[in-house]
Amino acid sequence: MKNNNRYSQFKNILFLLILVSSFTHGQFTFYKPYELEVTSDIPFGSLISDIDQMRLGLEAQQWSVEVLKYWLIEVQKNPFITGDQKINFILYDSQKRQKIVIPVPVKEKITRSFKTEAGFQEHYIEFISETYEWLLENL
Repeated sequence: MKNNNRYSQFKNILFLLILVSSFTHGQFTFYKPYELEVTSDIPFGSLISDIDQMRLGLEAQQWSVEVLKYWLIEVQKNPFITGDQKINFILYDSQKRQKIVIPVPVKEKITRSFKTEAGFQEHYIEFISETYEWLLENL
């Protein structure tokens, strides 16, 4: 009787270990960070003249809108996103030889507000402005 009971306990413990190990392994294996890839030669070129800097500013405005669109799609795909998040904004030159990775922070209040239309109207300009400034500061 004792052997049978020990065998049953052993089976239960083994089952729990397998379950826990597969769960934790699955979490790390299937986790894909939020990433947005963009191709542009402007940040990799000379930024000496005012025109070059103005071009970079215009590109950064477009990038911040792209980050906004990307995040709205992610929030729609996964309504369970919570907390502060990070989007890896990846810039490549046209030949994909050079790369810049900028982690763009997304505050929890932004994520929460983007789940409703009213919240989106209130916060999208703030998000674009903060993203624009963040991208320019981190180039």
